[in-house]
Amino acid sequence: MLCEMTRITAIVPTHERLDMVSRTLERLLACDPAPAEILVHVDGGNAALHAEIKARFPGVRCMLSEKRLGPGGSRNDLITEAAHDWVANFDDDSYPAHRDYFARVSELIRAFPDAAVLSAASHAPEWARLVIQRISVFSGCGCVFNKRWFARTRGFVPLPIAYGMEEVDMSLRLHSLGGRMIHDPLLRVNHEPPLDRARDERMVGAVVLANTVLLPWLRYPVWLWPVGMAQVLSKIRWMLAHGQAGAVWRGLQMTPAHLLAYGGHTGRVSARALLSWLRLRRAHQDLQGANSLPHGFVEGAARNHTRTMGEGRDAGPAS
Repeated sequence: MLCEMTRITAIVPTHERLDMVSRTLERLLACDPAPAEILVHVDGGNAALHAEIKARFPGVRCMLSEKRLGPGGSRNDLITEAAHDWVANFDDDSYPAHRDYFARVSELIRAFPDAAVLSAASHAPEWARLVIQRISVFSGCGCVFNKRWFARTRGFVPLPIAYGMEEVDMSLRLHSLGGRMIHDPLLRVNHEPPLDRARDERMVGAVVLANTVLLPWLRYPVWLWPVGMAQVLSKIRWMLAHGQAGAVWRGLQMTPAHLLAYGGHTGRVSARALLSWLRLRRAHQDLQGANSLPHGFVEGAARNHTRTMGEGRDAGPAS
């Protein structure tokens, strides 16, 4: 049952996977408390999927775009339409790993009211240490946007295939504005892509390489482009070492057109912001123990304790 208790909007972009998005919506509705609002965006004019979601989930607002916007473009529209200041983002194949997910989000908002993004954990390395941290790049499959911070950016670049660009680019821009990405290892999502997913891995690898070039092209100061070139070369070496020579060649071929197609989204950050973000990527900043807040993921149990007055409060505005 939808309610206004948490004042959080949940958003889910989707394109063609009814079984996946249905599972995600069922898990969102099963949360206690549930989000105050759930929005779905069906990309690429898939009217049949749009109609089926509306029929199965009448309490969910479902939007449809005729042209392909990609996941970033879909999220731009969803966040714009969200009724609440905090917007919990999921992929159509990711969902909360614990029923009190939005209760934990509410505690994080109380502790870090000036955060730009609250980032969930989706795989083991992200919860190896039970410490809430300031991080450099938020999780794309499970995070909560502060709509006021998001509005200060130009939104996501609407890439049909956004791997290697979407959350990295947004994180850099938010960091350059003074926004903080806060990672909580006890805010957990399950990310479960279908095992039988059919996709052209060579094409995906090629686009990832092109996106790796696109990031410094759009954001880095020109005199720091050599840093971006070093990152691209590192990516190419990794791909070659993993048998992706075909994807490298295809990616290099498509890169010039890729840069021209998205050059209108250019918005360079300052050298100071870029260098501080790169330092943060090497060493995230510990803020407080994750167990200092109530609710959150616990194996086989529920976390619900009373916090001491003032404990876990944000130390101040984003630096």
